[in-house]
Amino acid sequence: MRAALMKKYDFLSSSEFANESTVKEGKRKISCNDSTSTITPSTSNINQRLSDNSRCTEVNLCSQKFVNRKELMNDFMMYIMSNTSLSIGDADRVLYGLRFLITDILKSIRGVLKTCASVQPKFIGSGVYYHLGLKTNLLRCVELWLCTIDFDSLNLYINIDGLSISRSSNQQLGTILGRIIAPRFSDVFMIGIYGGNSKPVEFNEFSADTISETKETTDVGLFSVKFNKCIAIRLADVIYDAPARSCVRYTVNHNSKAGCDRCTVLGRRLEGKTTFPIGVYTLRTDDTFRRQTQSTHHQRHSIMETLSINMIITFPLDPMHMVYLGVTKKLVNLWIDLARRRLQNLNSCAIREINNLISGCVTSTPSDFPRKCRTLDFVSAWKASECTLFLLYLGPVILEKTLPQPFYLNFRRLALSMYLLAHPKLHNTVVETARIDLLSFLNEYEWCYGSENVVYNVHSLQHLPDDVRAHGPLDSFSAFPFESYMRHSGFAVLPCGHILYAHSKDLIRGAMCVFLCLYKVCRPTSTYQPVE
Repeated sequence: MRAALMKKYDFLSSSEFANESTVKEGKRKISCNDSTSTITPSTSNINQRLSDNSRCTEVNLCSQKFVNRKELMNDFMMYIMSNTSLSIGDADRVLYGLRFLITDILKSIRGVLKTCASVQPKFIGSGVYYHLGLKTNLLRCVELWLCTIDFDSLNLYINIDGLSISRSSNQQLGTILGRIIAPRFSDVFMIGIYGGNSKPVEFNEFSADTISETKETTDVGLFSVKFNKCIAIRLADVIYDAPARSCVRYTVNHNSKAGCDRCTVLGRRLEGKTTFPIGVYTLRTDDTFRRQTQSTHHQRHSIMETLSINMIITFPLDPMHMVYLGVTKKLVNLWIDLARRRLQNLNSCAIREINNLISGCVTSTPSDFPRKCRTLDFVSAWKASECTLFLLYLGPVILEKTLPQPFYLNFRRLALSMYLLAHPKLHNTVVETARIDLLSFLNEYEWCYGSENVVYNVHSLQHLPDDVRAHGPLDSFSAFPFESYMRHSGFAVLPCGHILYAHSKDLIRGAMCVFLCLYKVCRPTSTYQPVE
């Protein structure tokens, strides 16, 4: 059987393939290096031998020189594992078939993955943290871009988020992500990853390595030996949702009495919810935050304060969580509740008519939108893209003759304000107009739905124009790219664990992730637990 397969796929046994290959005319190169350069195979340079996801969509395995077919197949299997949802069992079956062609490759994918686990674990509480590095990712992008353009500085976004690994357990995955937004937009890359039975409690300990690297790069810059050039690094934004923002800065929760991130307003409890009175209050500044002038807002000092950043402006309000998933869903749920109780001229017939109109829009929604909007019956499961579609496009049209006029005019004012703030060209010229409209929206909202529904997300709308003035249109500082990356990582879950050994001589069971290249972490599975 082996002889037959070798004959059929004779290119795998040819010495030319094993020792020397040329780049055929018209085929895309994997890296931006000179066409005469070669790449020495090693697990630390997988990203150069395989592909840069921001530049390539396929791998040309015959475009580089490899020492032997074993390393070639190992790299190929790692590329497959990092870009598909292939399980360990399926990967073992693939290797079993390949052994008829190449006898010296490993029998199990676990042996391939074990060679990539070169990053040392850091035990934090009941979980473990792996730090891939910020400078490594930045240097990769810098040297790639310097081949085509000349620049002296770049702007960086950092995001911290988490997700549940499995619905049947309490295993949590926490990530520190980064993205370059100037001079070009880069793909989201992984800086660090944490796994445990709960989210990391101590942010100062969890992010110590990342903050240390960030401080070093922002203070002295990033030096490229290849191009003999130093690039200035600026931390432009730190993007979190409200709960993560309070954990990072060690402030009280957003549903606390002094929970507003931007002003010193004091909330009050109404019907089991923390609400905030409408009005203009004293704004927080970087100086007052660092001096903790409002002690009820702070818990302790954060490690982020060691960076040369503005502790207020550098942490923008995330429109994805606050506006689309927050306020939009809040309005829809209020309509459904009023219709159920037959109040304010709303009833089940109006909700049914809205559902019919939404269903009629499904076939005419262009493919530019990643999701079609589902009916109001599924509002609790709406994704952020569905909320965006409903708020900015569908709602202002289909609600005109179905909602009572005060409710519709209030919704339309919000939709128009968000459209103007999200506009890539008009956002700067209409900031003050949008601010006035949002204050009018808040007053109308309180009259329509009551002061007991002016919660944190609704109150924070009046502070959104400040972020637009400082950072640009809404989409420029939203969490959409990071959430998309996390969604991709969430799908890459293996059904069984991979065993790693740490230098601390603890046997770590159920590997959280496998480092398939310098800039990407894949395969989150289960939590780490040292063997006692």
